[in-house]
Amino acid sequence: MKISGNMLAARRCGMARSVILGCLASAMLFASAAAGAQRNRTSRADYKRPAPRERATPAPPVQLTVVVRNREGRAVGSLRESDFRLFDDGRYQRITDFASSLVPEPVVDPKAPWTIRYTALYFDDLHYTFTDTIRVTDSAYATFGPMVSHGNRFGVFTASGEITLDFTGNHEKFHQALLAIHPHLPSPATAKACPALTDYQAYLLLYVHDPLALKVALYDMEHCSSRDGAGDPVSARPSLFEMRRMKAVLDHQAGKVIEEDSARSNQTLASLEKLIGKVSTLPDPRSIIVASPGFLTGTLGRRVDELARLATRRHIIVNTLDTTGFVHQISFRGTPGQDGSAEAEGINDAKNEMLADRAGATSDPLADLATMTGGNFVANVDDLDMGFKMAAPLPAAYYVLGYRPSGLRPNGRFHSVRVTLYRPRRMSVQAPAGYFAPGTPEEIAASSLRDRHSRHQARRVRRK
Repeated sequence: MKISGNMLAARRCGMARSVILGCLASAMLFASAAAGAQRNRTSRADYKRPAPRERATPAPPVQLTVVVRNREGRAVGSLRESDFRLFDDGRYQRITDFASSLVPEPVVDPKAPWTIRYTALYFDDLHYTFTDTIRVTDSAYATFGPMVSHGNRFGVFTASGEITLDFTGNHEKFHQALLAIHPHLPSPATAKACPALTDYQAYLLLYVHDPLALKVALYDMEHCSSRDGAGDPVSARPSLFEMRRMKAVLDHQAGKVIEEDSARSNQTLASLEKLIGKVSTLPDPRSIIVASPGFLTGTLGRRVDELARLATRRHIIVNTLDTTGFVHQISFRGTPGQDGSAEAEGINDAKNEMLADRAGATSDPLADLATMTGGNFVANVDDLDMGFKMAAPLPAAYYVLGYRPSGLRPNGRFHSVRVTLYRPRRMSVQAPAGYFAPGTPEEIAASSLRDRHSRHQARRVRRK
């Protein structure tokens, strides 16, 4: 078969078209592959590896000073780590650090400087009343005055820092330092406010939102306003707007009370911290006796823990005396059967309940400072001469137990601690009640009043 010139030309054109199309297809395929490779290279370059996951910060160690006594009340110093069992909020904890210490007996010999006993008397004059000051200083002089000598040296220190007597064996200087102590009362603006809130009631209003504390405050606001003419008397059934206004006034007043109370408590702890540093430079035996009517830690609850741990690390025993004595109830002055007497009696009972709760809350920092350092905590004693005598002795031996609590969250919550013996053998254990977890000041304040004193709150009878 013969192929004409036209047919040959057409076939050549078809073959050329096929070659061109094939080249174009190859070029497009190569371009797309190159672009894909470029995208892959770009994505790998831009890809950021996830940051390595930070390890959870381990819980800060907790150190507890424990004193074990036998049936006769004498400290036992022959125990080992395996003899103790430790629980944090009911959970068993492994003891990671253990140490036992023996307190040397003082030797009354001025020529032996390493055997003289040093006792620092710390007076919380920022929380004293005039009556407290006279009672405490007179009892301190009656108890320790005859003991002042070259073998027993005493120092006088105050929370305000205004009165300071370095350790001395001079009887006259010791007496003059005690006579110079004077109280520091709350500001007149806080005392004359309407209503005059107590420190404990102010904390309940702001941090716990306690309805009983609010009811008492509203009742007092109504009566002090109508009696003193400080404002319009509250109506029997105030409107919602009026209730909000009254609540705002109470919150403002509570904030002032807490600010002033926190400043005093903060100064008390700051001065005590300086005293711990000073006493730590002295040889054993040494101790600190804190004489205080107690105070609310509020947002400073964790700082008390840290202060007690500081004293524990420096092997300083802190003995505390709650100078308040017995808590006296407020008597009801109303007449049964009169209009409003039932409500007034209920308010009086509520005040007595808060008064009892406050006594427990204010004594907690004193109990913590003593039990966490192996010292004596003396409370509910009206005879302060006897109270100082009970607070002064040092234990012959104590133990320091350290552990890292498992599952500790930074929420400011109070953790209860329990220390037992594997074989008690009729021995008693003195150990701290617990500690506060890290957290914000507000969380610690709420936990101090809610978690730690839940047993007191549960006993309350809330009245409508």
